[in-house]
Amino acid sequence: MTEETTVEEKAVDNWQRFEIVPYGAALHVPAGWEALPPEPANGPEILRATGGPGRNLIVFKIPARGLTAARIAETAQQKLAAHGYTDFTHAETRFAGQPAVSLDFITRSSNGTAIYRTREYFTVRGNAGFILGMGSTTWEEHLPLIEEIARRFELTE
Repeated sequence: MTEETTVEEKAVDNWQRFEIVPYGAALHVPAGWEALPPEPANGPEILRATGGPGRNLIVFKIPARGLTAARIAETAQQKLAAHGYTDFTHAETRFAGQPAVSLDFITRSSNGTAIYRTREYFTVRGNAGFILGMGSTTWEEHLPLIEEIARRFELTE
C-alpha cells in the first residue's frame, strides 16, 4: 500500500472485508485471501489481493472526468488492445450496487493460444471511476467467484 492507503480487515460470513481507506471503497473476498500493495507499473491501482495461485484481483480508482462507465471501459479496451489483449466483449451489469459495465478479454500466448481470461467491472461515483479486475486460467471454474466478489464490492463514504 502507499503511505496514504490504509486497509482495514474484518471477517464476516467466511468472507473478509478490506475497507480501502481513504478511497471510499470496501472489497469483500473469501476468508484466507491476502491484501497486497499496489504495483505502480499498473497505473492508478489502489489494492491488489490474492487467494493463492490463479486467484488475483486489482482495484483501480481513476478520475472520471465526466465520462460514463461505458466510456471508461472503451478507453481501457483501447489501452489493453495496444498491449496485445484480444477478444473483447462488453455487457451492462451491476457493480458496487449500481449500474456498471463489464469488459471481458483474453491474454494469448505467443502462438495465439488463449491462456488467461479477465473481467473488469467499471462504475462511476461522482468524479471517480472504480474498476475491479479479476481473471483466471480456468475461467468456468472461477467465474462464479469473480461475479460474487464484484457483487459484494462496496462504495463507502
